[in-house]
Amino acid sequence: MHPSTRAAVVTASDSGLGRAIALTLADDRFHVGLAYTNDRRSAENTAAQVRTKSLGAAVRRLDPADLPDAVAVIDEFAGELGGIGVLVNCPGSMTVECIRRAVRYMIDSGGGGRIVNIRTSLPGPGGLTGQLATELARYAITVNAVVVPAAEPGSACPGRDDPAATSVVSYLTSPEAASVTGAAYVVDGARITIVPHGLAEVGSRRPAHNTERTHPHTGHRAPTRRTR
Repeated sequence: MHPSTRAAVVTASDSGLGRAIALTLADDRFHVGLAYTNDRRSAENTAAQVRTKSLGAAVRRLDPADLPDAVAVIDEFAGELGGIGVLVNCPGSMTVECIRRAVRYMIDSGGGGRIVNIRTSLPGPGGLTGQLATELARYAITVNAVVVPAAEPGSACPGRDDPAATSVVSYLTSPEAASVTGAAYVVDGARITIVPHGLAEVGSRRPAHNTERTHPHTGHRAPTRRTR
């Protein structure tokens, strides 16, 4: 199933991969909250493109170093967009406190949610992605990572404007990925590698066993290793 709240917040969405993800989610019929750090003009241009699709768009500056204001920005997005169903984080552009504030809206909606962390290295088994995946599975909130190349000069979000990376994010926020959580999708050019770690069964308090995952492009089932 989809998150019941058709609103997505994307950080570092004023350029590069963050911008491409925001536009992809708009194509998927999400209202989009565009969080930027420096380039408001670019973020506003992206918002204008979202609005041409007859969707809502909100633009806010989010400075993770200014914690009270950063958390307040999440509240503003939720108020303007009617909640938050999806959160896409670029490295260094979001704090744990902001993530947990967004999670509160997902839980309150009763319809689940999706969190996608964009990273430049694989998350460890004890990292935030795995911890949140286990903690939030009972609320039908999935948490996954997309691993991409490091940021190019002038781009706040790592990874190029890469159709492979944006398609993975689109997949992870789709009904087909409703049970996919705690995994990392490594995007290296045209190659996408699925690395399960700390998987939890969505909607359950127990870890998943012998579960399968679907590749976003081929549709092939990829069995994961047994978790303990």
